Amino acid sequence: QLILSPKSYSFEMWKETPVPVYLEFYFFNWTNSGDLTNPDKTIRKPNLVELGPYVFRETKRKVILNWHDNNGTVTFLQNKTWHFDPKLSTGSLNDIVTTLNVPAIAAAFVVKKHPPIIKTMLGMTMSLFETSLSIQKTIRELTFDGYEDPLLDLASIVPNSVAPVTIPFDKFGWFYTRNNSASYDGVFNMYTGSRNIQSFGELAKWNYENYTTAYKSSCGRIGGSAGEFFMPVKKKESISLFSTDVCRQLKMPYKEEILVDGIKAFRYWGDEKMLDTSSPSHPDNWCFCNSGKCPPKGVIDVSSCKWNAPAYVSFPHFLHADASYRRSVNGMKPNASIHQMYIDLEQRSGIPLQVEASMQINILIEPHPEYNSMKHLPTLYFPIFWFKQRARVDDKIGSQIHLLNKIFISGYVIFGTVAAFASWSFFWCQFPKRGENET
Repeated sequence: QLILSPKSYSFEMWKETPVPVYLEFYFFNWTNSGDLTNPDKTIRKPNLVELGPYVFRETKRKVILNWHDNNGTVTFLQNKTWHFDPKLSTGSLNDIVTTLNVPAIAAAFVVKKHPPIIKTMLGMTMSLFETSLSIQKTIRELTFDGYEDPLLDLASIVPNSVAPVTIPFDKFGWFYTRNNSASYDGVFNMYTGSRNIQSFGELAKWNYENYTTAYKSSCGRIGGSAGEFFMPVKKKESISLFSTDVCRQLKMPYKEEILVDGIKAFRYWGDEKMLDTSSPSHPDNWCFCNSGKCPPKGVIDVSSCKWNAPAYVSFPHFLHADASYRRSVNGMKPNASIHQMYIDLEQRSGIPLQVEASMQINILIEPHPEYNSMKHLPTLYFPIFWFKQRARVDDKIGSQIHLLNKIFISGYVIFGTVAAFASWSFFWCQFPKRGENET
């Protein structure tokens, strides 16, 4: 029943996730945006004030494309839908946030190594539309609705042979075009466990490839859990999961044994090593550093996964990261009890019982003398927002997992009894009854 098939018990739970899942957004409001570009200011730290949470209820449904009996995999899409929950939120979707002008920063970053004609076109567009380093937008626009931007309009009319990168969007928003889309996350090919239960839930291919072009060498290998199922836990080691948002595997080490509503579980967490690609600590991770230089501890470069924009991921408030990140901005208050990332897996089956996945999106800013609004910028990693995806089994699912545990235990008892009986029978047959073969 654990093996995934159209008729198995696990299929119905997997096809449409029955566990309540919530997505929380926390945006940083930039209260001194004029200071950063003012060369007369001695201290030009951004002052950031956290707003939120803005909570959305998430539903996820699988779209099956094909079952592959020859290698024990299934190919599918996943359709995610989010609905705003005002009762769980602090604030409304109409709240206005002052934040970094990400399309402008990204455009300057992308073309910095391109011919002067490209930079001239970009500079003319910025001057024509009086592009500012900061913008004011609503939470609604910054998340799912998106907003129009002249730089995106420019990118849409530049021929592909000239454009440094092709942007498939007409608006900018962090989750724009994702709501109710089955294609955004790509095409998944996952092992069902029918050939080998130890590969159950592991990703075999993504977008029909077993390597992603986002990273070089072994860093681009597709693998790890697709998200819902993990290989049955044998040892208290690390687990791996594949995140489409960063186009790579993330490894989470074992932390401790816990109880989730009376069910025994192993907790895996995001420790100080999970987002560390600095060469001294992890010399084999060089291929995760797309610019050729790894950022300090606690931040990973995901630019190659995000259309070459200078995007970097960390834990919220730079938890577990080098102190230099927090020193460059005001308002960072890391708190492990709030910002920690973890997943709790049922000990025998590997079924997730509780998840809190927290990540922060940061944008690298640096001086660009070609553009008036960016001439005097300092170099720093600017926090934009962080999000938390959380889920926990409810009483109905919990009771079914308790039943599954009883089945496991019954199986062990039956197997043990049969094994003991077989051993006893074998032993008995080796010694004839008293009186046999006697003369």
